[in-house]
Amino acid sequence: MFARIRKQIAERFGRLTGRKPPTASVRETSFSEARTKGKLDPAALSRLGSSPFLAKLVVEGFLTGLHKSPFHGFSVEFADHREYVPGDDLKYLDWGVFARTDRYYIKRFEEETNLRCYLLLDQSSSLGYGTTGLKKWDYGCFLCACFAYLMLKQQDAVGLLLFGDKPGWFVPPRCRTSQLRQIMQVLSQHQPEGRTHIAQSIRGILGNLKRRGLVVIVSDLIDDPEETVRAIRLIRGHRHDVVVFQLIDAAELEFPFEGATVFEDAETGEELEVDPSVARKIYLQRLEETTAFYRKSFREAGVDYELLDTRTPYDVALSAYLNRRAQLRG
Repeated sequence: MFARIRKQIAERFGRLTGRKPPTASVRETSFSEARTKGKLDPAALSRLGSSPFLAKLVVEGFLTGLHKSPFHGFSVEFADHREYVPGDDLKYLDWGVFARTDRYYIKRFEEETNLRCYLLLDQSSSLGYGTTGLKKWDYGCFLCACFAYLMLKQQDAVGLLLFGDKPGWFVPPRCRTSQLRQIMQVLSQHQPEGRTHIAQSIRGILGNLKRRGLVVIVSDLIDDPEETVRAIRLIRGHRHDVVVFQLIDAAELEFPFEGATVFEDAETGEELEVDPSVARKIYLQRLEETTAFYRKSFREAGVDYELLDTRTPYDVALSAYLNRRAQLRG
């Protein structure tokens, strides 16, 4: 019995959802209560509902003090060279040309107008899990809303595409004032359902990514890790800038269950009775191995990767990401 438990825990560590998870108390709240030490708490915000106003509030809050355009440089194309003059930024020196000519040249760039951002949100049933006052799906929806507002604020086009075992609803990228409301309306009309096949979905999605841009993938990445990485590399191979946010619930991260617990696969309905005290070590080891694999593989592919606990305030998550990206690309 132990061998069977170990095998199934290892193979589906993320889709197994316990029937006795810790539950967060749900009470009436106001916007002021959504602030925790100045930050915006995801569980509290979820009880306020989703609206463009809330997305605007989160984004405007963390943009304070940042560069006017934190994504500056995403859609910049090399144009030509010119000779270096004192005072030029040394990071634009072309050392390859210097090696050939023994002269200093600066790389010049031509900025494209209207960057396109594609938001790819996982809609599979495993996103319906949550133990902290909101589901991974709710967290992902609002994270997408924040990104959409950020892009539109920069006068860039943004679109949305849902996926599960195949591509789903598609909102083409546009830059107009009504786009955020349309995206949030689509999100509010859908719920997580069905099974996951990330690789198959991404291959079907590629045809919709017609112009090079920023691709933001929001998913719990509960699928075959090697196939998932290969598929996301395809997007990178089409010269898109790719960001992956992997969402994880607190219970999936910590495995806090006690006593005999029946776990149900959220996507297949298969049930398994487990003694958490026996399975915990195996589960946490498997989780760490899988996370390390994603982190290493995406880094090698030139893909930005962030693991997000759904307790993380949205402004903290995005601020940390944007600051880190600015340092890496500065």
